[in-house]
Amino acid sequence: MKKITPDVERVRRDILRMSEFVSSEEPGYTRISFSKEDREAREFVAHLMKEEANLSVRIDAAGNLIGSRRGESQKPAILVGSHIDTVRGGGRFDGVSGVIAAIEIVRRFEEEKTPMIHPLEVIVFLAEEPSPFGISTVGSRAMTGKLSEDLLTSLKDGQGRTLGGAIEWMGGKPSRIGEAKRSPAEVLAFLELHIEQGPILYSRGIPIGAVTGIVGISRGRIEVVGRMDHAGTIPMEARKDALVAGSEVVLALEKVCRELEGVVGTIGKVEVFPNSLNVIPSRVNLGMEVRSLSEALLHETESLFRKELDRVVQKRGVEIHFDSAISSKPVLFHPRLVEQVARVCGSLGISYLEMPSGAGHDANHLAEVAPTGMIFVPSKDGRSHCPEEWTEFEQVCLGAEVLANMVTSLDKEGAD
Repeated sequence: MKKITPDVERVRRDILRMSEFVSSEEPGYTRISFSKEDREAREFVAHLMKEEANLSVRIDAAGNLIGSRRGESQKPAILVGSHIDTVRGGGRFDGVSGVIAAIEIVRRFEEEKTPMIHPLEVIVFLAEEPSPFGISTVGSRAMTGKLSEDLLTSLKDGQGRTLGGAIEWMGGKPSRIGEAKRSPAEVLAFLELHIEQGPILYSRGIPIGAVTGIVGISRGRIEVVGRMDHAGTIPMEARKDALVAGSEVVLALEKVCRELEGVVGTIGKVEVFPNSLNVIPSRVNLGMEVRSLSEALLHETESLFRKELDRVVQKRGVEIHFDSAISSKPVLFHPRLVEQVARVCGSLGISYLEMPSGAGHDANHLAEVAPTGMIFVPSKDGRSHCPEEWTEFEQVCLGAEVLANMVTSLDKEGAD
C-alpha cells in the first residue's frame, strides 16, 4: 500500500479560511445554506478544486458542487465528499473537514502522479443541515431521486423564495432536477469523512471511527391530560397535575433507554397548558425521539415505554395519549467498506473503533444507490454544532490518509 500523507498546514489553511465565510449578524460560525456566505464559500472550494487539485468542476441540476478527476477508463466513479453549510451558531469542522480532506487527497494524488482506473468525484452536497425551507440533505436527496418537483415549488423560505428558485441561485437547474439522480451503475462507492460530533473517540483516545451505519429515528407525541384546578385550594393528594405526571413520563423514557443497550431517547419539547403560575396544569404535550441502529430495538423501546405510561396513568389518575412512528429507518453501511477501514488502519498502525453514527448525514441517502462507508475523526470533548467544535488538524489529516488508502484500494479491487 503506497503511503499518501496529507499536508497538515494546507489542511489547516483551508479549514481556517472556510471559517471566514460566515455571517457577521449571527453567533458562532454561521453559514446557513442558500445564503451569500454559503455561495461565497462554494466559490472558494471550487477554486481549490480547479487550481490546486486539477479537478474539472461543475454544478449539477440540484446545486451540488462536483469536482471530477478522470480515470483510465469510464468505469463507475468513486465519490467522496461532505457539506459546508452549518447550523446557526455552528462550528468550523462539521462537514468542512470532509470536503477539505477529499480535496487534499486529490491534491496528493496529483503531486504523487497517482493514476486511477475509476473516475473520482469530490462532492459538496447542497444544504445538508436543516435549511430555511424546512428540509435538510437537499443535494443528496436529489442524487437519489427523492427531491420532487412539488417540493421545489411548494417549499418557501421566510423571504418568499421557493426551494427551486434558491437552488437556481446556487447554480443548479431545478427544471431538470431529475438529471441529478445517480444510478447504482454510475457509482462504485461513496465515502465520507466526518467529525464524530460525540465524545466516544475523544474520551477513549482513539483516532479513527469505522462507522457501521446511521441510526434510525422513532419520533412521537405524548399528550398528558389532567384536571385544571386552583393551585391554592386543592390539596396535594386530590390533584391530577398533568405536569407532574408528564415529569414522570420524561423519567420513564430515560429509564427505559438506560436499561437497553444501543438506544438513546430524548424528550426535547414540552408544552404546558394553561401555563399559569396559580393554576394546576390541565394538559402537557411532549415531543420525543428515540434513536438506535437496530429497528427491533426501536420497537422494543416503544413497547416498554408504553408499559411505563400505563403505570403513570394508574398512579396519577390522568389520561395519556401516545402516538409514535419511525421517521427514518436505520442505515447499515456496506460491510466490505467497514472492514476496509479496519484493514487500512491495521496497515497504517492506527487504532480504530467500529461505531454507529447517532447523527444523520448525506450518506443516509447515498447508501440507497451505492456501497457507502464513513470515517469518523474525534471531536474535542464531544462538542459539535457550537462555536467550541474542534478537531485537531493532524487528526483530520490522519482520517484523510485512511480515506486516500480506501480510495486507492477500491480503485484496484472494486466494491463488490
